[in-house]
Amino acid sequence: MYELFYGLKEKPFNLLPDPDYLYMSAGHENVFHHLEYAILENKGFVVITGEIGSGKTTLINFLLQKIPQDVQVAIFNNTDLDPHEFIKMACQEFELNVDGLDKVEMLDRLQQFLVEQYAARKRVVLIVDEAQNLIRRTLEEIRMLSNLETEKHHLLQIILVGQPELIHKLRSKDLEQFLQRVTVHAHLEALSPEDVGRYVRYRLEVAGATRLDLFTGEAVELIYTHSRGIPRLINILCDTALVYGYADELTVIGPETIQAVVASHRILGGLSGKAAAEPAALPERQEEPATRVLSKVLGRLKNQEMRILRLEAGSEQLERRLVETEKHRGKREILLVELLHLLRKTMEGHRALIDRHFELQQELSRREKSPGERQKPPRRLFPFSRR
Repeated sequence: MYELFYGLKEKPFNLLPDPDYLYMSAGHENVFHHLEYAILENKGFVVITGEIGSGKTTLINFLLQKIPQDVQVAIFNNTDLDPHEFIKMACQEFELNVDGLDKVEMLDRLQQFLVEQYAARKRVVLIVDEAQNLIRRTLEEIRMLSNLETEKHHLLQIILVGQPELIHKLRSKDLEQFLQRVTVHAHLEALSPEDVGRYVRYRLEVAGATRLDLFTGEAVELIYTHSRGIPRLINILCDTALVYGYADELTVIGPETIQAVVASHRILGGLSGKAAAEPAALPERQEEPATRVLSKVLGRLKNQEMRILRLEAGSEQLERRLVETEKHRGKREILLVELLHLLRKTMEGHRALIDRHFELQQELSRREKSPGERQKPPRRLFPFSRR
């Protein structure tokens, strides 16, 4: 809408966790170095926390672009799982066929896979996003996975990423053994007032802005006040402000526009100048069986979407490597084979995702027709879809 008016190639303040738009503040750099150190040194349990919208998922996506080729990574976001379901999903993320196996058999299959990777001098990392939603029994199962190790090396490295209540949950008495296994913990802080200005200019620059002073200094100060330095809230404020500016044909966004945006976003106005309260430990959620099943289906679809995005990112990385090695014919041909293999897997993943989406729509239709149940309206399944 406003891109042409402001000389932008694309929208600079999208809410997608695009690693190309990651602004490396001191806090983000600190957490990234902790992650980099933990992976390079093969530390066991790693816990990364941060407020909602602080950029944890974007940072993880950035890490996936930089991770060494000899490290195999699985990542999933569906954390509404019991121990059996968690083990099954972990195996599926590593593309292990565990259909019809019980939990003990799946653990044996997973251990065999980890030993094979270790023998091939490859390391395996499992990243669990939104880990604050894991129930205690599943957290205990994750702790037990740390027993899969040799005398000197961990066979499986686990990174838990979540909101601050994850640490509150791990500090409970029944998870004391888990907390003792955590070797690296880092918390992602909000942006400072100075960083907010740099953050806004950086995203404008990445989006191809011809001028980086679209927001006045007074506007940036108000953005910090009402966002408290949380990147997601900054994006909401700035994107809406550009829409307002375009509508009013403003060449520069001043404080009046920001005030108008805040007034129209009561949720942001409610956060104005207030520090976030420290979250209390949340009780375990008790859901109706039908609702829980539907929640799991939605989570699995989201995980499949993330897997497809990682395959696409791998394809793009190989394309860049092909360009860099164009003069070396032999190496280029090898990379081309790898690229074609990745593209094939991406297409297979897309087909599977479409099939699962169709099945889910049928299931939702059946539930809506059932007179004994009240269903919530459908929600957006894939908030992380690639543009």
